[in-house]
Parts: sequence; C-alpha cells; structure tokens
Amino acid sequence: MRTRYSIINMLVNIGGQFLTMLLSFIGRMVFIRCLSAAYLGVNGLFTDVLSILNFAELGIGTAMVFSMYEPAARDDEQKLARLMNLYKWMYRAVAASVLLFGLVLLPFLPYLIKDGEGIEHITLIYMMYVLSSACSYLLNYKSSIYQAYQKSYICTGWTLVCECIRTVVQIVALLLTGNFILYLAIQLVVQFIPNIIISHMADKEFPYLKECRELPEKEERNGILKNIGAMSMHKLATVIVRNTDSLLMSSFIGLATVGLYSNYRLVLNALNNLLNKFATAFSGSVGNFAALENSDRLYRVYKEMDFLFFVQSAYLTGGLMMLFNPLIELLFGREYCFPMTTVAIIVTEFYISRMRQTNLLFREVMGLFWNDRYKAVAESIINLVVSLALVQRYGVVGIIGGTIISSLCTCVWVEPYIFLKYGVQDAWQKKLRVYFAEYLKRAMIVAAVSAAAMLWVKRFPVGNFSVFVLDGLLYTAVFAGVIVLLYRRSVEYEALKRRGLEILKRRAG
Repeated sequence: MRTRYSIINMLVNIGGQFLTMLLSFIGRMVFIRCLSAAYLGVNGLFTDVLSILNFAELGIGTAMVFSMYEPAARDDEQKLARLMNLYKWMYRAVAASVLLFGLVLLPFLPYLIKDGEGIEHITLIYMMYVLSSACSYLLNYKSSIYQAYQKSYICTGWTLVCECIRTVVQIVALLLTGNFILYLAIQLVVQFIPNIIISHMADKEFPYLKECRELPEKEERNGILKNIGAMSMHKLATVIVRNTDSLLMSSFIGLATVGLYSNYRLVLNALNNLLNKFATAFSGSVGNFAALENSDRLYRVYKEMDFLFFVQSAYLTGGLMMLFNPLIELLFGREYCFPMTTVAIIVTEFYISRMRQTNLLFREVMGLFWNDRYKAVAESIINLVVSLALVQRYGVVGIIGGTIISSLCTCVWVEPYIFLKYGVQDAWQKKLRVYFAEYLKRAMIVAAVSAAAMLWVKRFPVGNFSVFVLDGLLYTAVFAGVIVLLYRRSVEYEALKRRGLEILKRRAG
C-alpha cells in the first residue's frame, strides 16, 4: 500500500508540475514583454521579502505533520483531531504575525530598493504581497491530514488545477491591460480556491475533525513545541540562506540585476518544485515506514532514495551547465543572460542543495529537528557574513558564493551525521565514512560530466529550439550511459531497477 500511494502521489505531483512549469515560462515571457525589467525585479524582491516574513511560520507545518504520522498509521482519530485543532490555532497566529511584520517593514521599503523610481504604487503592490502571504495560512492546515494518510495527491491535484487557472487568467490580463496590480489581484483571489475546496473535502471525509474541540495533552503539546523550537532555527536558516539573495542584490547592485536573477530562479524553482514534489510523494510512506519498521530496513530504503536523488541532481546539474544560458536566451533574449562564470556558481549551489534532499526528508519524517538545531544558526551567520563580505567585489557571484560556503561548512556534513547517529544508530561511524567517500566520488563524476557538456555547447552553440532539444537528447543518452557504466553493479542500482520493473509488470498486467 505504501508503494501504491507513493506512485499515485508521484504521478500526480510530477505530471501537474510539468504543466505548471510550461505555463510559468509562458507567463514569464508575457510578463517581460508587457512590463519593464524593473517590475520583474520588484516581483522577485517582494517574493523574497514575503518569504522572510514567513519565518513567522517557524516550521510549524513540518513539526505538526511529523506528529500526525504515528496516529494516522494507527487510525487514532481522537489524537489526530486534537493535533489539527492545535495546528489551526497556530496557523491563525502565524497569519496575524505575517500581517503585523509586513506593516512594520513598510517604512523601510525605500532602503530595500535601489533604482526603483519608475515603479508606481509601490506601497500598494507591497501590501498586496503581504496580504496574499498572510491569508494563505487561514485554511492551508487542512491539507496536512491528507499528507499524514499518504494521500497528498488529492491536495496537489486541486492546487495544480487552480495554479493553471491563475496563470492563464494572469496572462490574459497582462496581454489585455498590462496592469501589474490587476496581475497581483488575480493571484490574491485565486489562491483561496484550493484551500476552500480542500477544507470542505477534509470536513466531509474526516467528520471527527469538526466534532472534537479539544487540544492535545500538555505533555504532547510540550513535545510539539520543542520540535517547533528546533524547526524555527531551521526555518531561520532557510529564510536567510534562500531568501536574502534578492534583498542583497537590490540593495547593493540594483533592481535590474534582481530581474535577471529572477529568470534563473524561475527555472531553478520550477526544477526544485518538481523534485520536491517527487520527494514529497514518498514522505508519507517513509514517515509511516519509519514509525513501524526497524533501522536496518530504514537504512536500506535511505540508501536507495539517496542514489535516486543523486541521479536526478547530477542529471539536471550537467544539463543546466550545458543549456541554462541557451534556454534563457531563447526564452527571454540574450540581454537577460549572466556570464558563464555566474551561471556555473548558481548551478553549483543548486547541486549542493539538491544533494541534501535525502537527509532532509528523513530528518523531517523521523522528527530529528532538535539534534541539528545549532547547525541552522551557524549556517545563517556564515552565509550572511560571507555574502556581505563578497558582494561589493564580486556581485552576484559573491552572494551565491556565500551560500555555497555556508552549506559546505555546515549542512553537507552535519545532516548525514545527525541522521546516521540518531536515526540509524547501528555502526553509524562506518556508514558515515562510506557516505562521505561516495559523496566525493559523485561530486567528481558530476564535475567531469558538466565540464564535458559545457565544452560541447561552447564548440557547437545553440541557435534555436531544435538544436536545444537535440543537445538535450544527446546529453541524456550520454549521462544515462555514464550512470549505467559506473553503477550497474551497485546494490542501490539493482534495487531501483528491480522496483521499476515490478511496477511496469504490475501496470502491464
């Protein structure tokens, strides 16, 4: 049953995400043609500002969903209802906090924006972003019950449908009016629809949620608050590391650079969303598995998923090194491209962050937030200090370089250490040495494949979409050959191959 739910979740997540990606790229091309690069910069800047304000969420969602895996696995309806009541009140407090912090930040807007004089109604635009973020928390918590029962595909389906509708309506509005405020108003209104639908469905499918008005016992609440305290540190690190780049660029370099960077972020966010949805499809099953199975079987599943995520990350990293700038040029124009050195740094950071995926997934489903809480603080401090030290001299490269350095100094080694020591426990030192040896081997493989891909596209430039597609197909074939050649005898390769064949046979039958 776990495998079946994982496959359904994965198919819905990935299929929907591909459609959303396509519409997002079309929407961005229309945006660039209908509005100036300054508006593109404002969109990227305020999106990151709101992500910083969302620190008020404190990791509540992750901690609450973890608390639901065990009662969902045992069908403890009373406990689930109490947890959902606590979740509801916490998210209402978050909505109020985001709105309050947004208002407090309002007087400081002029200091965050460099060269933004051409943007009209900047205060109204900012407040629409704030209101959109605050309102998103009011009914969003209801989707967690489906994730706990490994049915997140239900929520994903409705969310993707509404996202597609929103993007299409926004494209039409831009083409007809070119009005950025109308563009934002559509986003504000449509975001309510999936939350309302999912809330109604949850009330109907799980009627006990409305019947119970109680909160969890004091001891259980204290345990949840402890996890939230630890997750708040992780949330702070994520906010500082992931969402201050645009602020630094806007403050030190200018809105035009933020606009250029936002196009690269659009592609990377699309890929990250796709991979995250792929991983999320397994999170409910892994959480259920971790609650019921022993550490040996859990470690085998971990190794298989780590190899699977490596193949995904390595494939995309080499492909981005080869085709990122050609894609930006074909979609938006050569004037929106960064130098290749900057692109290489951006893609390197993407690879390092993606290689953390397995450890983060298992940390969350096993509730190991507390054990590496100080890692998040160190990561944040290193990132800010290094980025500020390098931005004046190296610009965008310095800002992204700060993120890379902070990850290498903290996340890359602390996260596997925490999982193996506190999650697996048995012979964890030996397993940690094996992990790092494999990590270095994988890094060298990715570096070699990426260098070869970059040399190819430098020798044979991409002039149109036909050449782009042919280069992509050639790269895919070469990469697949490299993986099969190097890993065909590994346990993880054989296990994933066997699982894939079993799924195909089941579908064929």
